[in-house]
Amino acid sequence: AVVSTQSTGITKAFEEGSKPAFRGGISNRAYEAAESEQTLGYSNSELMQQHQSAFDEQEQGLSRISGIVRRQKEIGLAMGDELDEQNDLLGEIQEKTEATGAQINRQTRAIGHVSAREGNLCGMILSVCCFQPLYSGVFK
Repeated sequence: AVVSTQSTGITKAFEEGSKPAFRGGISNRAYEAAESEQTLGYSNSELMQQHQSAFDEQEQGLSRISGIVRRQKEIGLAMGDELDEQNDLLGEIQEKTEATGAQINRQTRAIGHVSAREGNLCGMILSVCCFQPLYSGVFK
């Protein structure tokens, strides 16, 4: 069972029947730390070497991640630039399409007026003559 005791204002928990490593007076370590299976049998210098090795591996991993993030940023910025260019081109296409549509509407009204006055055959001839330059201009 775990019992909680008060020692110099700090609550300590220990198993019933265990004895503190330090008896009486004031100490920074009231109890000896139990060694884990990971550290059992290693000297302090060996533990420091393991710690440094783990730290170096983490640094290498962070360096790789940093490079990947930097490259993704470059790709994202390049994609943004490409999208801006594509939007500009789409804007130009839209303007030309609207201008061509307005021109076709004017020509259609003009043909309608002529065909109403002159007959259907003349209107068809004018349609072919008027629309031919428009269609060739759209597909250049």
